[in-house]
Amino acid sequence: MKNQEKAMAALLSSDTQTEAAAKCGITDRTMRAYLADPEFYAEYRKRKRQLVSDATRQLQASYQSAIRALRDIVEREDSTEGARISAARALLEYGGRFTETNDIMTEMEELSELADKRRKG
Repeated sequence: MKNQEKAMAALLSSDTQTEAAAKCGITDRTMRAYLADPEFYAEYRKRKRQLVSDATRQLQASYQSAIRALRDIVEREDSTEGARISAARALLEYGGRFTETNDIMTEMEELSELADKRRKG
């Protein structure tokens, strides 16, 4: 089980399965076997969703600051702070997209769980 826990941590912090396998000292084949295990894969998906949810909350916590920065720029009519406007706009735009993606992923997971329950009886 210890190797599976290392594999889980590596998967969650790596760009590819191959990189994750190398990081935790197992073969690609072993990593594929772990991912083929329904319990391991379900836990991996759960932890991955949690990472996305945590990141979404962090972005959402920045919304108020971004809005304040935009309001400050508008009120001061300071055109030299164009970089701040661009950064705030990007934060809001991408934060919104990230939130939307997270919501879609959550809905898909709920539908998947519902389908699993129906298949099981």
